[in-house]
Amino acid sequence: MTPKEFEITLADAEVQLSRIKHLYEQWFQGIERIEPQIARKQMERTIHLLRKEQPRNTALRFRFQTLIQRYTTLQTYWRRIGRQIEEGTYRRDLLRARRRRDAARAEREANRNRRSSSPLELDPSQDMDVDQLIEQASDRMDELLKAPSRGSNAKSLDLDESNAARVSRPTSSPDAGAPSATFAKPQSNRPQPTRPRPNPAVTPARKPAPPIPSRAKGPGDARMRQIYESYVEAKRRNNERTDKVDYETVAKSLKKMVPKLDRKHKGKRIDFTVVVKDGKVGIKPVVKK
Repeated sequence: MTPKEFEITLADAEVQLSRIKHLYEQWFQGIERIEPQIARKQMERTIHLLRKEQPRNTALRFRFQTLIQRYTTLQTYWRRIGRQIEEGTYRRDLLRARRRRDAARAEREANRNRRSSSPLELDPSQDMDVDQLIEQASDRMDELLKAPSRGSNAKSLDLDESNAARVSRPTSSPDAGAPSATFAKPQSNRPQPTRPRPNPAVTPARKPAPPIPSRAKGPGDARMRQIYESYVEAKRRNNERTDKVDYETVAKSLKKMVPKLDRKHKGKRIDFTVVVKDGKVGIKPVVKK
């Protein structure tokens, strides 16, 4: 490719870049519906062709490097805005949604105010029988006046209840003064057993709970020494510090665990073993029959 042809192709690439920039701005504003991918592919083909045929002219090479830098910067900007559009965080979309929400809210408020404060509007082109409307209204008023009130209903209900109670009350008969025969419950001659009543003042003393015998189900001193030595040896193999580990502290901790384990596992012997868990050396209780 001659320097003249390279210059013409470079000028076309600059025009293409400006056109792609305007297309992307239209896409960001919502004028274009899709991203201009086809124009970008043509631009990349042109840049690839110019990159293979770079002339020795310093001015042309400087223009080409400037074009590459502009295209790289715009690519970063386009990628960032496109990601915001996909995630729904682009400022243009947020403002558009806010304006749409405010417009809908204002329209609802206007409709509510119009329904509450606007007078009744009659259509002049619609035929309306005024006499019929007046007759219907008067019939409705007559029905409301003829309907019994709530207080009268309550009074009539009380009168009906009193009348019903008076009717259901039995009348006095001439034989009302005659004595009636009564039958008493037969009594038995068998003596009733007497139950001793507890005296609330005297309460029987509760028996004290028997003392729990101390049971030594844990390891002895010889076994405790073996556990301590195995524990120290395992720490050394695991590259852990052993200068602060003494026999009295380990033995005291293990003997403190024996009564709890003995109450939980009755009739079983308690022993301990050295284990490595999560990269740390520890002592684990073992229950044996």
